[in-house]
Amino acid sequence: MTSAAETLSVRQARDLLQHLGGANLSKDQVQIKKIEAGAGGGAIIEAQIETAFRVQKEKSGWRIAEVRLGDRQWESFELIEEAVKREKMRRTTAILNKFAAGLQAYQQAHGQYAVTDEIDELLDYLSPRHIPLPSRFDLWGKQFDYDGSAASYRLISAGPDGKRGTKDDLILENGIIKSETGD
Repeated sequence: MTSAAETLSVRQARDLLQHLGGANLSKDQVQIKKIEAGAGGGAIIEAQIETAFRVQKEKSGWRIAEVRLGDRQWESFELIEEAVKREKMRRTTAILNKFAAGLQAYQQAHGQYAVTDEIDELLDYLSPRHIPLPSRFDLWGKQFDYDGSAASYRLISAGPDGKRGTKDDLILENGIIKSETGD
């Protein structure tokens, strides 16, 4: 069987990266260093991408304002960051929904929720019977916080800012996802 890294040519890899996120980079701006097999039949491309950034001076210091994705093609970096943030929130919410289903299945099987305040212990209770391949981390790389009693539970992602107890937290409480502020 041929691996994805063997079937993905340097030319195909360069073309993918030249048009990443709607970019229109030239061949000279994308240099492929290595292609190797990745998980699940995919591939990992190591590359160098040459581009430019516009920065602005603000009271708090310098910030990236735009990134050049092609000849005279500038994109708002704030827009890119917001899109990434929303996608990470969507994916983290999907993980929380999987936990909700697993916790509900656990409750039905045992007559109560998993009683622990440790995410590792929760995963031991739920995996693999109630949740196959669960994640202990949100999409920002922070570990979920769990607090469960026999009658209720609360699973928390610290959200984009990485700080627990702020308005961007994603909270799964007894099967319902909400924010720290109760929205």
